Amino acid sequence: MRRILVIDDDELGLQSMQSLLQESGYDVLATADGPMGLLLFKGYNPDLVLLDQSLPGMNGLEVLRKMMEINGGARVIMVTGMGTADSAEVAFRYGAFDFIRKPVSGRALLDKIHAALIV
Repeated sequence: MRRILVIDDDELGLQSMQSLLQESGYDVLATADGPMGLLLFKGYNPDLVLLDQSLPGMNGLEVLRKMMEINGGARVIMVTGMGTADSAEVAFRYGAFDFIRKPVSGRALLDKIHAALIV
């Protein structure tokens, strides 16, 4: 079973993604906090990370940068409601696999996940 880590401070979004992924057969770890996300990333080595860009305390780009220092081959999809071309460019420069804007449909999210996991 593939393991996905979801890091998103939007409680409703976090719960929605977690439910969708579990119903689709994934093992899901979830947190609303960047530092806790890094601990889960280190401890569980997920197959994929869905990472919100806007997080309290430590923004998603900083979390992404630290994840890539830990495991340069990590698959991370940035998921954000505040995405701009500049922030997407930075995310890709830091090593993100993909970048999607909220709101995202369940089908579109699952398609992105599938693409990230088969590469």
